[in-house]
Amino acid sequence: MNVMNNSSIESLRLVDIELVASLHGRCFFDAWDPKTISEILKMAGAFGLVSRGAGAQSISGFAIARVAAEECELLTLGVAPESRAIGFGAQLLQATMTRAVVEKAKWIFLEVSENNLAALRLYKSYGFVKVGNRPQYYENADGTRSDAYTMRVALPTLTFC
Repeated sequence: MNVMNNSSIESLRLVDIELVASLHGRCFFDAWDPKTISEILKMAGAFGLVSRGAGAQSISGFAIARVAAEECELLTLGVAPESRAIGFGAQLLQATMTRAVVEKAKWIFLEVSENNLAALRLYKSYGFVKVGNRPQYYENADGTRSDAYTMRVALPTLTFC
């Protein structure tokens, strides 16, 4: 059974912020609260996407990004633990990259924990390469710290006839 057949990628709406914040807390130790998400979405060039199931309350994943000049920064991407490894992350990443191209970004970059092996596999499968390292950037639940890898990939350019 392909669970993704009943889902769609949509813009993150104001009414989704509480759900996304709750899901962010299930995905990351240093979770963003609704106020943080709301403030980020108010920034110039910022946008959010959700993977939505059949019901308005069924969000299985999210992506929040910001385009400035010719660059897009993927600020966060998360998928509910019970919905991982079936394509939602890839769907959200592809939709974010597509939106970045439409917004005329030439590059997309992100930071990811060195310990997030599933995310690293996903990003590498889309051509992202490591371009930097931020030592001890992320705080982990057990009190240790992890490096953040800075990664980027070139985006295709849209040409209009």
